[in-house]
Amino acid sequence: MADKVGRRPGMARRVALVAAATTLTLGSVAGLAGSASGDTEQLRSPVGTWAVEIKFASSTKKERALFALRPDGSFTLADGKRVGLGTWKLTATGFRYAFRHYNLNAEGAFDWELRGLQDGQVTSADTFTSSGTGTSVDADGNVQGVFQTQVEGRRYSVQAP
Repeated sequence: MADKVGRRPGMARRVALVAAATTLTLGSVAGLAGSASGDTEQLRSPVGTWAVEIKFASSTKKERALFALRPDGSFTLADGKRVGLGTWKLTATGFRYAFRHYNLNAEGAFDWELRGLQDGQVTSADTFTSSGTGTSVDADGNVQGVFQTQVEGRRYSVQAP
């Protein structure tokens, strides 16, 4: 009897190890299947770096900028003169991003702030479009104007500079 009792804990350990190995294996296979289907979702994700053209509805004015949308929901833009910061999130129809950037006067002092809000859709693996508003606010907090804008973006990366 002592012999059988001594073997049962060893057997229990072996069964536990086999069960754990099976769970890890099945979990890994499921994870691979999930990442394979996730690749399609990643193609439609706005996460990444983008070269964009911003068009203003009220004029023929166009601006170029660079956007970075990070997995943590942070958003950065740079247009050669200014850097803007903001956030983004997924929506039922695509994604939404909001940002702010400051403009300085010739003396380098704060002049006005732009507050942007856009709703976008990733239209292919390497393009997106968005539309929304830019609201210009002066140093005293007064709204100077609201501008309707359209943004077209093209993804770039190390693989596709």
